[in-house]
Amino acid sequence: MFYNCKDTAVFSYNNHAALLYFKYFFRIYMHIIKASDDLSNYLNSIRTDNPKVTIGFVPTMGALHAGHASLVEASITKSDITVCSIFVNPTQFGEMADLEKYPKPIEKDIDLLIKHGCDVLFLPKYEDVYPKEYVQQEFDLMGIDHKIEGASRPGHFQGVCNVLYRFFKIVAPDEAYFGQKDFQQTVVANRLAALIDSPPKIVIVPIKRELSGLAMSSRNIRLSDKGRNNAAFIYKALTDLVSDLNEMSLVDALKKAKQFIEAQKGARIDYFVAVDIETLEEITSLDECDSAALLTVIEYEGVRLLDNIILKPRE
Repeated sequence: MFYNCKDTAVFSYNNHAALLYFKYFFRIYMHIIKASDDLSNYLNSIRTDNPKVTIGFVPTMGALHAGHASLVEASITKSDITVCSIFVNPTQFGEMADLEKYPKPIEKDIDLLIKHGCDVLFLPKYEDVYPKEYVQQEFDLMGIDHKIEGASRPGHFQGVCNVLYRFFKIVAPDEAYFGQKDFQQTVVANRLAALIDSPPKIVIVPIKRELSGLAMSSRNIRLSDKGRNNAAFIYKALTDLVSDLNEMSLVDALKKAKQFIEAQKGARIDYFVAVDIETLEEITSLDECDSAALLTVIEYEGVRLLDNIILKPRE
């Protein structure tokens, strides 16, 4: 198996059945496309020949792991063609230092995508995503971009929306796949989809966890081996809280969970809040909303570790 690094490589299939036949029985490589126009032309050529084709899209910033692979696999299960992007988006970083130190193991990322059956890797440069004529937009996110994670990262979710807006225009996917771990991002993506023309369906894939229970993240490699194992206390705090809700109020369960986390040597709570899933407003009782989640960031060994758990699922 090998991959094709040319800017374009377009095959023509006579019909939808032929596309699927070649895709599943004669897969020999993954397309790597670097120019946005080339990607759009390639996907449009497939749509022209196969009007029923479905395209799934997995946006990433690289440094891929099994959590990203689960998004690709979810797309492959439901879509005829799966496109994954790797682009470290500068508009969602508040500090250039964070952008510069973001890991970029591209060869390993390519190998992972091929192993898991991705059809197309979109690997653009900045000017392919943000051409000179593009003006950064301000999307009406109804305030959710200023809450929780957004409170300490001004402009972050507007940056996320701008890059997703561009990708949705370039790829025009039927479905876009996001991991539940970045919970607030999934809420923002759904809000963006409600604002734009011809949006994809936003599909949220459950958190992929390490054997210890730690949520998989590109940041986990910055933990020591001991710290990576010990950080399982975060998931334990979440699951214990859900269990405690059978016996105590949400306020008391939150207090108990925070005390447990604060007792862990080297752990610092950035936030640990129960929220309404739709609005991200903080709640003190599950009776206040139709659906709820517990969102947290714990700083441990100098690494910000995100996690969450559903407290009250959507009906």
